[in-house]
Amino acid sequence: MGERATDGADAMVRMRHAIAAATAGSGSTDDLQAAARALVSGLRDRDEPPEQMLIEIKAILSSAGLSPESPPDAAGFTDRSASVYRDVIAWSIRAYYEER
Repeated sequence: MGERATDGADAMVRMRHAIAAATAGSGSTDDLQAAARALVSGLRDRDEPPEQMLIEIKAILSSAGLSPESPPDAAGFTDRSASVYRDVIAWSIRAYYEER
């Protein structure tokens, strides 16, 4: 439970902060993507299968109040949180397989 558990907890905290900043409009896409990659790397290092990695990523996104489905507004734009959700999922899947 030593250093690896701390690294995993740090990656989760980093991801939560990056999501909050992104949905508030104060974070950068690069920071969010880097946080997703770091979290996925840790999950993969723990030998989590891709399905479990997605469950964990989706749980974090859900706990931040994000969902994949957000109807477009009157002007046809989707809410920022739906975009963040979809981006994080796509980056996470890519990161899981790219770094193997």
